[in-house]
Amino acid sequence: MWWIAVVAAWLSVPRVAVAIISTYNYVPQGLNPTLYTPGFEPVVHLDQATFADTVYYQDRAFVVEFYADWCGHCRAFAPYFREFANQVYPWNKIVTVAVINCADAYNQNICRENGIDHYPVLKYFARTARSAGNGIALETPHAPDALRDGVLRAVLNEYAFNRYPDWPPFTHIQVNDRTTYGQLWDGVPQAAEYMAIVFETTDGLGARFMLDMFDRRGLVGTKRALYSSPLVNMLMIKEFPSVALFRRDHQQAIYMSRLTNASFSEIDRAIEGDRWSHNRAPPATFPPSTTTTLRPFTTTRAPVIDCFKFPDSCRDMYYVSETDMLKAMHTALYDEVIRSPGFIQGENFTNLFNFVDLLANHFPVLSFSNELKRTLRKKRTSSTILKNSERARLVFTHLREWLDSRRSFGHISVDEWRRQFDTVERVYAHPFPTNSSWQHCKGTSAMFRGYTCGLWTTFHALSVHTYIDTIKDERVDPLRPLKSIQGWVSSFFGCRECRDHFMAMTTTKFPMTERRVRHPHDMMTYLWRAHNIVNDRLKGTTTEDPQFSKMQFPAPFLCPTCHSGGQFSRRQVRNFLLRYYGSIKPHNRLADRRLAF
Repeated sequence: MWWIAVVAAWLSVPRVAVAIISTYNYVPQGLNPTLYTPGFEPVVHLDQATFADTVYYQDRAFVVEFYADWCGHCRAFAPYFREFANQVYPWNKIVTVAVINCADAYNQNICRENGIDHYPVLKYFARTARSAGNGIALETPHAPDALRDGVLRAVLNEYAFNRYPDWPPFTHIQVNDRTTYGQLWDGVPQAAEYMAIVFETTDGLGARFMLDMFDRRGLVGTKRALYSSPLVNMLMIKEFPSVALFRRDHQQAIYMSRLTNASFSEIDRAIEGDRWSHNRAPPATFPPSTTTTLRPFTTTRAPVIDCFKFPDSCRDMYYVSETDMLKAMHTALYDEVIRSPGFIQGENFTNLFNFVDLLANHFPVLSFSNELKRTLRKKRTSSTILKNSERARLVFTHLREWLDSRRSFGHISVDEWRRQFDTVERVYAHPFPTNSSWQHCKGTSAMFRGYTCGLWTTFHALSVHTYIDTIKDERVDPLRPLKSIQGWVSSFFGCRECRDHFMAMTTTKFPMTERRVRHPHDMMTYLWRAHNIVNDRLKGTTTEDPQFSKMQFPAPFLCPTCHSGGQFSRRQVRNFLLRYYGSIKPHNRLADRRLAF
């Protein structure tokens, strides 16, 4: 029939893929929370769908932060990066600030293509960038001005090689006795009635001024000159850096002053006054200033409970969650390990095997609780099987056996590990509730807790359950589980600064040695003391959740008997750790089903 031929012809026409380009208001795809708010901050959010179309083959450069929403250092870095983004917003037609959350599984491939093996990573993509290999790594100092200066150097370096005609003319102007006033205006947009020249002694301030003024280029062109320029004597400039403002039809400067933060508003007033004095009204819409005003952002956060005034309410917030531990271990063994393409070999292979071996042997599959037996008025211990964890233990066992079979090779590829994990996880009916919400580890906002809380919880639970499982083994090596944890952190933990702090603590500040870990119970108390050292370091920082402050654990409202004379009672702390990490709240599968509907 005729319509069949029409449909066949339509289907035979090649389809052109539609480019998806991100904007400031774009909300990225994926399930994870973001550290920056779309539409409220001068930051473009990227994801797997938009990265290539937005960054490559464009008319501007991009500076992209690759971060993980759970990463403590990324969270601490975010306020500085946010302030930096506000500072350079007027540069956005030259270089645009963007971010991508590599912790989101949706963005996994693009982050691997960019070789992201830790967080945060800052990369500069020139406007000539065509692939991930064109990204240039930048430093990530906790200082907005230093971030700005790093990007400025990258912009100037790109201009030195390309001299884009639609970028400001960053080269210092050359003037001699034959230079005319009209020649000074070469390169200034024809629509611009005014030109500002910065006179400087060192490279940098003039270029920054030109970028800060770029959003006014339709009215004011910009140039830069060195202190040795003949114009300096002609204008009798004595201080540097200084800025002089000229009108196109007037050879004398209409404004001249030392360059300061106030120069931008002073130039605005000089132009406005000059136009009124010549019976010309200022532009209907005056170019925006360099200060970006963002829409106010408010978020609903649960009220913080004072745990010392209301200890009973706070006590209920502290528990060990099977859900949290399973989510953390899926991220630790899957997302963290496959982050970078290539091979897992040498020390990394050994560290992966040892950590999986620890999980296969001692990941908790039972929850213990003390109940009062009414007839005898005695406590008895009962146990509950953690069904998801029981299946997860089988996954760990299978992965350990597979790794053991590859030990003679000394390496495996990252892709092999990913395929093996996917297969085994499917065989044992996906025991890791990756789509569930954090339970005890849920923060008062996305900026707090989550994965790192789940990691610490699992590390403590492993030390406690290893102690319980081996209590009758006289040959147990109490250092072995701790070394397995340390090895995984050293090889695979993505937050580089967090990893460096952990390694420095366990090797130098509080060394993980036989002197400190001699007895079986020392494996529990060493990790407890180490975690309190971390709490002390992070107390009062921007990563501290107001509801779960970085107090020395356990707090008096959790264990009154653990505190004596302003000091911890080691014996009481050991008993508390056994009770706390031995009693695990099971994963609620019914809650997941309700969420699915």
